[in-house]
Amino acid sequence: MTERLTDEEIDTALAALEGWRRDGHVLLKDVPITPDNYGWLSEAVHNEGASLGHQAGIERTGEGIRFRLSTPSAGGVTARDVELAAHIDQVLDGGALDRG
Repeated sequence: MTERLTDEEIDTALAALEGWRRDGHVLLKDVPITPDNYGWLSEAVHNEGASLGHQAGIERTGEGIRFRLSTPSAGGVTARDVELAAHIDQVLDGGALDRG
């Protein structure tokens, strides 16, 4: 089982993850996008999660898209969530080749 990170470990991770925040036992990031970008972006993030064996919660918002990361079996945020957050940031920065 993956171990839940301590508050200090989460704070350290968030310092390196631009735009991410903590909401209880979840990492969140809201990204403003146009509606036509939702499909490719959610697919690219899904593909990144699949490659890591971990998935992000993805929601449409009024302004764009929200990513939610948590590991329910650990009861909160784990190193896998932090790793996926970094991969999501790479996708957002154009570092993934999943645009179809």
